[in-house]
Amino acid sequence: MKGAEVIQKLNEYLTGEELIVSSNGNVSRQAYNFLPQPQVYLRGSMGLPVSIGLGLAISQPKKKVIVITGDGNFLMGLSSVTTVGFAKQNNLRILIIDNESYATTGCQETVSSALNYGEMVKGMGIESVMSIDLTKEKEMTSDLLDQFVNKEELQVLHIRVEIDDINLENIPWHPIEIKENFQNR
Repeated sequence: MKGAEVIQKLNEYLTGEELIVSSNGNVSRQAYNFLPQPQVYLRGSMGLPVSIGLGLAISQPKKKVIVITGDGNFLMGLSSVTTVGFAKQNNLRILIIDNESYATTGCQETVSSALNYGEMVKGMGIESVMSIDLTKEKEMTSDLLDQFVNKEELQVLHIRVEIDDINLENIPWHPIEIKENFQNR
């Protein structure tokens, strides 16, 4: 399974009321094409989706906040994950789509293959961590995404996927337009 397929499957579990933050690059383009609008699409903000998601979760405690990030982006912002573990915002969800590469910039390898995300994230104070390797398993069980979206506690879901080969158009909005669209929702 590929990252775009995971994002399309996630859409089946969303109500449209969630606040979605997607990391820059392929992940944002996939979220733009396959998930409800408006969202926070990061551009030129490598390593910041978790921080921005935490800020939204704190300021909007009655809304579910879903951060969708690639492994490279997640790894670049690890220091913010410790703050997430400390804050324990029950309305925050972090989905890590791990293709073991910086896919947007030429598929350079990340250090992801050497990591145990579950242990790493638990060591940062986040108890509810799920992981699945979709390069080995044929499909994702529906209860995994249902629990990720609907369980009332801070959630991290790490999904290892194959590198996407689809070429989606870039998000057509300037960052100011992205901000205004999201604020006016």
